[in-house]
Formats: sequence, C-alpha cells, structure tokens
Amino acid sequence: MMNRFRKWLYKPKRSDPQLLAQFYYADEELNQVAAELDSLDGRKEPQRCTLLVSQFRSCQDNVLNIINQIMEECIPQDRAPRDFCVKFPEEIRHDNLAGQLWFGAECLAAGSIIMNRELESMAMRPLAKELTRSLEDVRGTLRDQALRDLNTYTEKMREALRRFDVLFAEFELSYVSAMVPVKSPREYYVQQEVIVLFCETVERALDFGYLTQDMIDDYEPALMFTIPRLAIVWVSHVSG
Repeated sequence: MMNRFRKWLYKPKRSDPQLLAQFYYADEELNQVAAELDSLDGRKEPQRCTLLVSQFRSCQDNVLNIINQIMEECIPQDRAPRDFCVKFPEEIRHDNLAGQLWFGAECLAAGSIIMNRELESMAMRPLAKELTRSLEDVRGTLRDQALRDLNTYTEKMREALRRFDVLFAEFELSYVSAMVPVKSPREYYVQQEVIVLFCETVERALDFGYLTQDMIDDYEPALMFTIPRLAIVWVSHVSG
C-alpha cells in the first residue's frame, strides 16, 4: 500500500527530460508489453504475438539505450572496456545489438539453445543468468531512485551499474563470438599491418610516379591489382 502511495505521490512527469524520468516510463512500457505477452496464447493469436514480440524488443532497446546514457553520465570513468568490438563483422555493429543481446541472455537463462549451438549455449548459460539478474537489479534500483530524487545518483546505483556494465560486455563478446566468426587478436593485428603496408605503398608509388593522384581519386579499378603487387615487390626488396 505504501509503495503504491509513494508511486502515486512521487512518480516523475512523463514530460520530464531527465534520464531517470525517461527510464521510468520506458521501463513501465516494457513491463506492460511483457505482461501482455505473458497473458497471450500465441497459438490462438500468432499475429498479435509476433507484433508484441517486435514491440517488446523495441522496448528493450529503448530501456538499454537510456541505461547506457545514465552510465555515461553516472560512471563515465568506470565503463567496461569494449575494444573487442572492432573485431566484430560490420553487419553485427548496429543500433539494436544491445537489445538482441538482452533477448538472447533471457532465452539462454530460460534454458533455450541458440542457433543450434548447444555447447556454446551451455557454456554461456551461467553468465546469461548472472547478467539477467544484474539487469533486474539495475532496473529496480533506477526505478526506486526515480521515485525518490531525479537529480541524485547514489553509490548503490553506481555499484549496480558498474557490475551490469562488466557483465554485459563479457556476455557481448561471448555471444557474438559464438554466433559469427570473430577475428583473433593475431588476425586483427595482421590486418592492421596489411593496411599500414598498403598505405605506405601508395605513398611511395606516388613519389616514384607509378600511380597518379587522379587514379586514386577516381578509384581506378587497376589499383586493386596494382597496390598489392607493389606491396609484395616492396616487401621483397626490403627483405632482400
């Protein structure tokens, strides 16, 4: 009864631009969609179920986006490193990846096998369970603070966000690595070395007049064959 009274008395205005207020209503919407999904018989209403799942995923994206903004404001110096993201294929790097990871963690935590990868799913399940528990803790902590003081980030909030950020980064690397080929550190290093070699080759070829700036500016197709060959010749010359 007291919780309902406090919610009625102190809940922020929907128009409030502060991040905790935005989170409160984004989380409310997510809970409403989740409740409707739980009460729906997907076999009797498949189209409605598909629509709600899409809406649910969109709500998850929105909640995570606001949490990320809060972390940037609340613990900017304590964020978990994500240098590993440069190793992900381009098609993986999109705006709703975080929402997909949340959905994947919940599926794994519930016992599902992802993409017929049974061994990988079993290996990730303990981390997925830990992540979903941490996220629930973060959501509860942020909701509670939104009903107390929109202008204060407590140490309890900071600690919950730090733990969640570390777990989410760890799960992101594990999940994406299981779903798609991810370059090893050695492969990524070699790729960077080749890029540097090709850049230096172009500079030398321009100096010696083997290429012209117009060929580069016009994306001359012959360059695709010329630059690697020149690089090979240069490396052979230096090695010799």
